[in-house]
Amino acid sequence: MRSFYQVAGIHGLPYTTYDGVTGGDKEYHNDTDWETGRFGGYCHHGDVLFPPWHRPYMLLFESLLVEEAKKIASQYPDNEKEKYVEAAKQLRHPFWDWADIKAMEGVPKIFTSSEIEINTPDGKKNVKNPLKSYTLPVDLSYPLEKGQNPTDKPNYNAPNFTYNPYTPAGYPTVRHPNSNYEDQTDLLNSNMSVYVPTVFRPGIYQMFHISNFLRFSHHGVNSDDTQSGNIFSGHPHPTHPAGMAHFASIETTHDDFHLVCGGLGGHMSYVDLATFDPIFFFHHVNTDRLLALWQGIYPDSWVPKTIELNGSYTDELYKAIDENTDLTPFRKTKTEFWKSSDVTDIEKLGYTYLEVEKFKGQDPQKIKAYVLDLYKPDPHYGRRFFVKLTIKAGKLDGPYSIRVFIDLPDANAQTEVTSPHFAGLVSMWSSTKNHVHDNTFVYGTVDITAAMERLNIRTQVRDPLHEVNTTTGQLGALWIFNVEKDINIVPVLLNGEGVSPDEAGVTMIEVFTFEHDKVDPNFLDENSGKYYGSKKF
Repeated sequence: MRSFYQVAGIHGLPYTTYDGVTGGDKEYHNDTDWETGRFGGYCHHGDVLFPPWHRPYMLLFESLLVEEAKKIASQYPDNEKEKYVEAAKQLRHPFWDWADIKAMEGVPKIFTSSEIEINTPDGKKNVKNPLKSYTLPVDLSYPLEKGQNPTDKPNYNAPNFTYNPYTPAGYPTVRHPNSNYEDQTDLLNSNMSVYVPTVFRPGIYQMFHISNFLRFSHHGVNSDDTQSGNIFSGHPHPTHPAGMAHFASIETTHDDFHLVCGGLGGHMSYVDLATFDPIFFFHHVNTDRLLALWQGIYPDSWVPKTIELNGSYTDELYKAIDENTDLTPFRKTKTEFWKSSDVTDIEKLGYTYLEVEKFKGQDPQKIKAYVLDLYKPDPHYGRRFFVKLTIKAGKLDGPYSIRVFIDLPDANAQTEVTSPHFAGLVSMWSSTKNHVHDNTFVYGTVDITAAMERLNIRTQVRDPLHEVNTTTGQLGALWIFNVEKDINIVPVLLNGEGVSPDEAGVTMIEVFTFEHDKVDPNFLDENSGKYYGSKKF
C-alpha cells in the first residue's frame, strides 16, 4: 500500500481499491459504469473538489517520501548521520513552477537525465534517475493493435488518443515517445518555449483575478455560475458583457501542462496514467502552491455546495458535494476521511511555501500584486483581447487541443505554433466520445493581445471621431478585426492530425475586450468586458 505503484494507482488506473476504501455496492465497475461516463479512479476532475482533493494526495505522497528519507538517513556513517537525519526531518516534496519565465528554457535536467550522482550511505554513486521515468512492475492498461505497443519498437506508433497507451511490465513511462519508445526531450523543450509565454503564464495571470472559488476551481462552470450542461448559458447577448472569471480556472491551465508535457503516447497526457510519471507530483505540488497563493489573496472563498458530474471510484454521478464531502481514499483516522474543510490551512498540515510565508498577515493586495507581477504575460497594460470558445464535450475523443491563430485565414494543423500568428490554445484533456452527458459544454479563453501586438494589430482607440460609436461610446468591432475572417480555430489531435471545429465540438467563438490595471483591476471577476462579435459553427 506504500509503494509508488499503489499510490500512483489511486488517481486513475488500475481502478482498484486502495486501503480498503470502496463505495460499497455503489463502487465503480469497469464493465458498466464506463458506459455511463463515470470515472474509474478516485480523483476529482471537473468539479469544485479538484483543488482540495489533490492536497491530501500530495500529503500522502510527501509523508511516504519523508518516511523513506528518514530510513536512509539513519544508514549514513556517524560523521554524516546527524546532518542527514535533520535534513530528512525538514524534507518536503519540491515543486516545479512550469510557468516561471525560466521554464521557457525547457524542462530541468533533473527530470530528463538518464543517470544522476548521489551521495549514498556507501559513498557517491551514479544511479538510474528516478525522476526521469518509472518502470512498471506489472502491466498497465491493455495491449492495443500491433504497432501501437512498446513491445513493437523500433516500429512503435503512439496509439490513437481514444485509448490509454499500454505499458507492459518492465517498460518505463515516457514523454513524447518516438518510434523506439524513447523520450523526445528536444521536442518537449521546444513545446515549453512556445507554451510558457502563450498559454501557461496568461492562464495563471487571469486565474489570480478570480475571487470566486466556484469559478477558480475548475473549468466546468457557465457564465451564470451553473455547471456545464445548461445549454442556454455561456451564450450572452451581444449587448450584455459576460463575466469571464471561471474560464481561466486553475484546472484549465493545469490541463494544458499535462498535454504539453506528455505529448501523444506520453503518460502525462492521459488522466488514467499521468500519476505514473514522477513529474506528475512536481506538477501537482506546484498546483497546490498556486492554490495556497490564491487562498492568501481570497481567504474567505472556499468550496461551495454543488454537484459532481463525473463521478469516481467511490462516488456516483450527480452526487451533491461540498466542503464536508469525504476526500476518499485519504483517511484522517481509521473511521474518518479528510474533507475540504480540513485542508484549508496548510500550516496546520505541517508545511508552507516561501511566498505564502513572506506575505503572511499582510494585506492580501500585496500578495496579489506580487503574483500578478510574477506571471504577467507581457508588459502590455490597458486593453486586453480574449477569444472565448464554447465546446460541446463528447463529440470527439480526447485529449486534443484547439489552437487559435490570428490574421491567418489558411492556418491548419501543419501550421507551426512558433508562428507569430499563434495566440494560444484550449485543451480538451479528458473528453470521451459517447461517454459524456448530453449538453455538457467546456468553456475556454485565449488571450490574443500579445499576438495582436506582434502582428501590429492595434489594441487602443486612436481616432474617436471615426472609430467610436457616439451613442454607446464603444469601439467598433470591425475597426479592430473581423471575427469571421481574422480569427482561425484549428483543432488538432495529439498525433498532429487536424479536424474541423464542428468535429471537435466547437459551437461558437466570441471576442471580448477588458480594460484592466487602469480601470478595473478585477476585470475577470466583474462584468466589465465589452463584446466584440462572434462566429458560430
